[in-house]
Amino acid sequence: MNNWSVVAASVAAILVVLVSLAVVDARMLPAAPWRRSVLLSLGCAAAGALAWVVLAPIIAPEVLGTLFAPIAALAGVASYLATIAVRAVGGGVVATIVFALAWSAIVFVPTAILTFAPYAASWPIGIAPVDHGGSLAVNVSAGAAAMGVLLLGGPRLRTATIGRVTGLVAMVALCLGWILWLVGAELAIDDVTPGILLNGLVGAGGGVVGWLVVQRLSHKSTTLNAVAAGLVSGLVAVTAGAPLFTPVSAIAAGILAGGAACIFTLRRVGSSRRQQWFVVGSHLIAGAVGIVVLGLLATSMGFLFTGSIALIINQVAGTVLVTLYSTAVSVALWLPLRWLVTLAAQRVTAT
Repeated sequence: MNNWSVVAASVAAILVVLVSLAVVDARMLPAAPWRRSVLLSLGCAAAGALAWVVLAPIIAPEVLGTLFAPIAALAGVASYLATIAVRAVGGGVVATIVFALAWSAIVFVPTAILTFAPYAASWPIGIAPVDHGGSLAVNVSAGAAAMGVLLLGGPRLRTATIGRVTGLVAMVALCLGWILWLVGAELAIDDVTPGILLNGLVGAGGGVVGWLVVQRLSHKSTTLNAVAAGLVSGLVAVTAGAPLFTPVSAIAAGILAGGAACIFTLRRVGSSRRQQWFVVGSHLIAGAVGIVVLGLLATSMGFLFTGSIALIINQVAGTVLVTLYSTAVSVALWLPLRWLVTLAAQRVTAT
C-alpha cells in the first residue's frame, strides 16, 4: 500500500473509533433523543477538526504532510472526549460547541504539533517525550479537560443507556479501529506492522484484565461497562508506544493502566456519583501510565535497555505539563461559559 492509501485507511479507522466511542460512552452523556445526541457529538468533533485545519498550517506549515488528515480526525476524537463532561453538567449546545472549538485551538493544536511535528516547535524545558499515536494530544489532554470541568461541579443530569448487543458491537469496532490507527501512524505497512497489531491486541486484553481484577476485588462484580472501560484503558496504554513495546511489555502496560484507571475511577465515581470520571480514568490515567511505562520498557530506548532515566524524565514531564495545561485551560473556559449558561437560563425563567 502506498502512503496515501494508508492515510485514507487511518482516517477511516479514526472515524470508526469516534463513532464507537460515542456509543460506548452513551452512559456518560445526558439522556436525549439519539439523533440530537449524535449530532452534538459530531458537532464537537467537527469543531475540533476545524480548529486543526485552520490553525495548524498557520502555526506550523510543516504539518501539511501525510499525517495532516489523520490528525484532523484525531482532533475530532479529542474534542468529543473533552466535551463529555461539559454536556453532562448541562452545558447546552452552544456552550458545548464553543468549548470544543476554543479548547481544541488552545490545547489540542499546539500539543499535536509538538507530538507529531517536533521539528516545527520545541517542548518547554527542553524535553522530547516519545508518543507514536498521539496519546498526549488526545487521551491525556482530553482527560485533563474533562477533569477540569468535573472539579468545578454542577448539576448531574440523567444519562442514557445502551443495549448489550449494541455495546458489544461498538467495543469490537472500537478495538479494530484503534489498532488500525496505530498501524496507520507508521504511514506504511512494513515489518513493524505485525508487532503493532499484536501489541494493540494484547494491550487491550491486559487493560480488561487489570480493570476486572480490581473491580472484582473491590466490588465483587463484573459488568459490560467494566469490560468496555478496561478495553479502552488498554488501548490507550499502548497508543504512545505500539511499535516500541514487546508483547510482554504491552500486556504489562495494559494491566497496569487498566488497574490504575479502575482504582481512580471507582473512587471518584463512588464519591461524586458522576459517571463522567470514566473519561478521566480510562484516558488521562491510563494514558499517563502507558506513557511512563514506555520510558521504562521501550525497546532499545527505555530504562531497562539503556539504564538511563532520560526517557522516563521526558515522558513524566511531558505528561505532567499537558495535564496541567489542559486542566487550567478547561477551567478558564468553563467558568465564564457556565456563568453565561446560568444567566441565559435565569432570563428564560424570568420571561
